[in-house]
Amino acid sequence: MTNDSILRHPTVEEGLAAEEALLEGVCRGESQLECLAWSPHDRALVMPRRHARLEGFAEARSRLEARGWPVLFRATGGTPVPQGPMVVNLALAVRCEVRSSAAHLDWGYHRLGDPWCEWLASLGVASADLGAVPGAYCDGRFNVRIAGRKLVGTAQRWRRVKGSRDMALLVHGAMQVEGTPSALVEVVNDFQSAVGDAQHFRAESHIALRDALPDLALETALTDLVARLRSVT
Repeated sequence: MTNDSILRHPTVEEGLAAEEALLEGVCRGESQLECLAWSPHDRALVMPRRHARLEGFAEARSRLEARGWPVLFRATGGTPVPQGPMVVNLALAVRCEVRSSAAHLDWGYHRLGDPWCEWLASLGVASADLGAVPGAYCDGRFNVRIAGRKLVGTAQRWRRVKGSRDMALLVHGAMQVEGTPSALVEVVNDFQSAVGDAQHFRAESHIALRDALPDLALETALTDLVARLRSVT
């Protein structure tokens, strides 16, 4: 891998910190738009900090760490999400005006998801769209789907740009590229069981990119995806 590769390979913790740094740069007025593509070289189960207050969390954390899945926390909501070399993350930080917060939550997700779907269509995936996927972990209305199965989970954060009425948006997508969805779903379900949460997730609700595009030249294709995300006005 060359040093100028578009895809970085930090630790999970470093990747999450790099996304926060993108948002902070926009908040300080240093940038209008930044995009980061990363895939960690280690792995972790990443979840909202509120999970640490669950009864049984300490035991669940020890159980996952013994399996090689340390627990890390993120600033956004939802359910636990596995991160590892099989996942590619795209984070987009954008400076923008905000009027109706509800409308702009939708706008933020479309700002990431629409170019992602167009990118998949350009690769020959005709069934890519945005929507919820029953049975998927960290489900939402703006997953990127292939044939109704979750490929990309999305999340976003808004913060005020310092000294301005403008807002800074960080919108993030996590896409399983390699491996079988069942392996990742099983890790999430193991945590759910350990904390006594009855909600469990289904492998068939997920899809990996290689399932749809087994011969894809990933880095070349990601260069096009990042260009699409940067070019939307």
